[in-house]
Amino acid sequence: MNVPRRPVTVVVPIYDDLPGLERCIVALRDGVDFDVDRVLLSNDAGPNADLIERRVLELIDGHDGFSYVRNERNLGFVGNCNRAVLEVDTTGNDVLLLNSDTVPAPGFVEEMAAVLASDEMIGVVCARSDNATIASLPFSRRNPSANVSPARTKQVHAAVRDLLPRATPAPVAMGFCFLTRRSLIERFGLFDEVFSPGYGEENDYCLRINEHGYTSVFANRALVIHTGSTSFSGDRGPTLRLAHERILLERYPFYGGALALFQSRFRDAVDVFADTFLPNDGVVRVALHLPTVVDANTVARVSAVLAGAPEDVVVTLIVTRQQLRAARAAFPGAKVAAGVRSRQVYDVGIALGPVTTFDALTALNASAPRWVLVDAIAPLTRWSLAVAHHRSTALDRIIRRYEDRTVPWRGASDLVRVVRSAAEEPIDAERLRARWTAVTDIAEATGLMVHPASVSMRRLAALAFGARNPRLTARLRSIAGRGV
Repeated sequence: MNVPRRPVTVVVPIYDDLPGLERCIVALRDGVDFDVDRVLLSNDAGPNADLIERRVLELIDGHDGFSYVRNERNLGFVGNCNRAVLEVDTTGNDVLLLNSDTVPAPGFVEEMAAVLASDEMIGVVCARSDNATIASLPFSRRNPSANVSPARTKQVHAAVRDLLPRATPAPVAMGFCFLTRRSLIERFGLFDEVFSPGYGEENDYCLRINEHGYTSVFANRALVIHTGSTSFSGDRGPTLRLAHERILLERYPFYGGALALFQSRFRDAVDVFADTFLPNDGVVRVALHLPTVVDANTVARVSAVLAGAPEDVVVTLIVTRQQLRAARAAFPGAKVAAGVRSRQVYDVGIALGPVTTFDALTALNASAPRWVLVDAIAPLTRWSLAVAHHRSTALDRIIRRYEDRTVPWRGASDLVRVVRSAAEEPIDAERLRARWTAVTDIAEATGLMVHPASVSMRRLAALAFGARNPRLTARLRSIAGRGV
């Protein structure tokens, strides 16, 4: 039974960035149903408060669905939100906090409110966006070196929104577009002032109400473009992020494990590989997984593939950390990655030789929506061999349920042809979802994938150091990222 959704007050905290605010107000004017919902603009007395006030009043003149308030002094983001919601807004509506540097798509309030109404234990809903950490779409990219543009996010969202579930549960929702129930605010309060002036306050709220059974979800059909990071300049932003992350982990030691569990199991497989549903750069991106044992024959085959791949077939070699140095020496100039990074996906994953470990299967599962197997395990007719290799053949049976092509090695040019053919095939969303879930469940059930339930003292100490030395921390992370 469909439950009627409640009316919503959209609260827009204002500090600075007048051009972004103008775009936001225009989008709200055009995209909110003011017969049901309201908009409250709260000016937090920033450096250009008078200029912003004049322009805001011009933009909302004659629009009865808007109201405007100005704080006597700057309260910071957390204080501004708390005052607007707890003191100024007396409607009793549910509350949608919306950053002023956003451009929401029409109908976003209706969709988010409908998701909130769909289950009484949903406590928070946020939209999808081009810039919203774990709520970003696409989150994992075919080419991580390329920035995700709003136009690209809109294209990908249009391609996958109807393939995704209407809502996806997540440990936390993102504060840029944050809808919650008025009843929960009355029961639990809103943002803890310890997170003032900002960063981490919405995560604390989500985890606080989750301790009482309320969940946070992404509304996969609602889209809000977000500029992001316009409030805190210089070292202040990194300092606040690191210091407040430490508070979160002290309060909720399982938080890091929850984020990892979300990435591995709760994020829908279509979401994981969203960027591959609509390739836009004219190339086929390939993850070539090397076997555990790399012999001279394997080196020759890999070298042939790298030499024979045309410019529009980009190959990355996927190896274990133990193989990394040897692979870079054997294949100079090649793209080499140790395992699969959570923010990168490929169009096609190739298993070059038998997959004999579950770690290798997990890496293959996370790399691409399509699999090509080369010289997979041959059927074993002798019982002595079957007993000796029963684990490998069990893995092979799992792989064969979901592979797209199984071929013998016939040379590099033939493999390139097979890869092109596989990349042209539409992705079967249900089959992909079944594969992703099956491999992940086995990995977690057998203890091969473990999500920590507590935070280490080392992690807390690193966050404390980073908060005191944000520039040095950024420098060290940059060096570590380059592998220097």
